[in-house]
Amino acid sequence: MTTKTSVRISTRTPKGPQTLEQQRFQFLIRQIGDARKAFSDLEKRIEAFRQLRVQKLQPVRASLTRALRETIFAIDRLLDQRGWSRAEQAALRDILTGTAEIVIEVAGEDPEIKAVYNKHSNLDFDTAKDEDIQRLKAEAEAFTGLDLGADEGIRSEEDLVQRLYEEMAARETAARPSKRSEDNAQLAKKALRDIYRKLASAVHPDRESDAARREEKNELMQRINQAYAANDLLSLFEIQIEIDQLDPEQIGNLGTQRLRHYNRLLSEQLEQLRSKLQALEASAGADDETVDDHFDPQKLELRLRRQARGLRAEVTRQEQLLRVLADKAATRRWLKQQRQFAKLDDDEVED
Repeated sequence: MTTKTSVRISTRTPKGPQTLEQQRFQFLIRQIGDARKAFSDLEKRIEAFRQLRVQKLQPVRASLTRALRETIFAIDRLLDQRGWSRAEQAALRDILTGTAEIVIEVAGEDPEIKAVYNKHSNLDFDTAKDEDIQRLKAEAEAFTGLDLGADEGIRSEEDLVQRLYEEMAARETAARPSKRSEDNAQLAKKALRDIYRKLASAVHPDRESDAARREEKNELMQRINQAYAANDLLSLFEIQIEIDQLDPEQIGNLGTQRLRHYNRLLSEQLEQLRSKLQALEASAGADDETVDDHFDPQKLELRLRRQARGLRAEVTRQEQLLRVLADKAATRRWLKQQRQFAKLDDDEVED
C-alpha cells in the first residue's frame, strides 16, 4: 500500500471542453479546499491568540480574582456585624452578590463563593443563573421567531448562542428549495457507500497478517469510517489516491451521471464546512483579531498589554476597597459617597 503525504485531485480533461458537471466538480473541489484551509487557519489563529492571552493576562487575572474573593469574604464579615441600616445592608449585599457572579463567571466553579452568595441572596446562585438564561432564551426566541427547543444543554450564555446559531442554520437550510429529487439523493448516497465499501474491502485490517501493516490499516480504516460518517466524499477520494485505488488525473473524467451524484455530495460537504467555519467564528466571541484575515500578532500583543494594564489598575482599585472594608466606619463613609455619586448621576440623566 503506497502512502502519499500530499494529495491533489486533478480535474483536467484532455478530450476537449469540460462539461457543466465537470466544471462544477472542479469548482466544488477547489471551494472545499479553500474552506478547509480557512478553517485550519482560523483554528491556528484562535489557538495562538489563546496562548498569548494566557501568557499576558493570566497572572494579573489571578491577582484580580484573589482580590475579588477577599472582597466577598470581607463584606460577608461586615454583614455579620450589627448596626447596619437596611439601605447599607442592601448595598453591601448587592456588591457581594455582583462580585461573586463575576468571580464564578471568570474563574469557574467556586463552592466557597457560591456558599457566601447563597447566604446573602434571596435565590441560590444556580437558580438565579438558570432564571437569567431562561430570560435570555425567551428574549432570543421573541426577537428571532425561532423555537430554541428544550432547556436541556443550555447552561450558559455560550450554550444559548450556539443553540441559536444551530437553529438559524437549520431554518436557512429548511427554507432553501430542494434542487434534486429524493431518488437522486438516494443515488448520491449510494455512490458514497460504494466508494466506502471499495475502500473497506481493500484496507480491512483483519485481513492483514503483518502486525505493523495491520496497525497502519487500522489507522487508515478509522479515517475511512470518519469520512464516511461525515459524508466527506473528498477525503474518501484522497484515501483512494493514497492507496493507488484511484487515478487523480482521471477522476474528473467520469461519466456525467456519476459526477452529478458526486457533485451533490460535494455541495453538501461544502455547506457543512462553511457552517463549521461560521460556528468557529462565532465561538471566537468578541476577539475580532482571531477571525481577521489580516491577523497581526504584534498588534494583538499590544492590545493584550493594554488589557493587562487595565487589569492591574483594577487590582489596585480592589486593594484600595479592601482597605476600606477592613474598617466599619470607613465602609459607612464609602457607602455614603457611593449614594451621593449615584444621586449625581441620576440628576445628570434627568437634566
